Order: sequence, then structure tokens, then C-alpha cells
Amino acid sequence: MIKFPLTELLDEQACYEWLLKILHPQGLHCPSGHAIPAGQAPHDRQRAPIVKYKCRECGKVFHIFTGTDLSGSHYTCGQIVLILRGFLQGQTTQHIAEELGVDYGTLLSWRHRIQRRGFAHLINGNLPDAEAEMDEMFQNAGEKGAKKKIQ
Repeated sequence: MIKFPLTELLDEQACYEWLLKILHPQGLHCPSGHAIPAGQAPHDRQRAPIVKYKCRECGKVFHIFTGTDLSGSHYTCGQIVLILRGFLQGQTTQHIAEELGVDYGTLLSWRHRIQRRGFAHLINGNLPDAEAEMDEMFQNAGEKGAKKKIQ
């Protein structure tokens, strides 16, 4: 059986466009908030499809990951998509690192950074409903079924 690395099965441009929608739903802007004029060519294409732009108003150079939790990444867009997928599926950091051939320690610090962001958005307050059933409160409350007789 021929085994392909998962990253070779993903289209880098499609992964870039998906990440762009997730990270910048209103479109890519410079860190100061200035929009990229229509038709502006990239400033640097060395890491395509991750290209750098230079803001025409303030002169700042930026790209898709600037100002996000993925800032400083040297991973490809395909690797990032697979890393996020692994995190969301609950795969271990070790498994993801081995599967993608990336450094475990770096990946673990990324996981912690992304988890902190997720935890920061949790609602810490009352449940939205005025009433809640006990089985809604505990995920692993047990199986429903016939009552067992106590001897």
C-alpha cells in the first residue's frame, strides 16, 4: 500500500482561502485596520500562498497570520488545517506531531495558546435555561434502561 503524507493530499490554495475566511471574516486588513485596495499586488511572494502585503496608508507589512494566534508560524496552510483538525478531534499532540512530522514541543505550545483563546470565550455564568434536567448536567450520567433490583 502506498502511503501519502496527509499534507500532500491537501490543496495549499484551498487551505489558505479557508484559513482566510476563518481568521478574517471581513477580509484581510493591515494591523492598523486599513483595507487592502482592490487589485493590490503582494509585497512578498516567497512563501506562496501566504503572501505579505504592504499597507499603502501606514506602510506596515502583514500577512494572513499577523495579529492572530497563528502569528509566527512556519507551517504550511495544509499543516495548519490538519493541526486544527487534530485539536478539534481530540487527537493527542504526540500523534499529530508524528503524523505531520513536526516538533512536539512547538506543537504543544501552539495547542496551549489556542486552548487559552477558546477558554477565554467560555461563558462563566448561569445556564441559559431556567430549568435543567439532571441528565443534562452530567455528560456521563449512565445509561437509561430498566431499573436494577437491589438484593
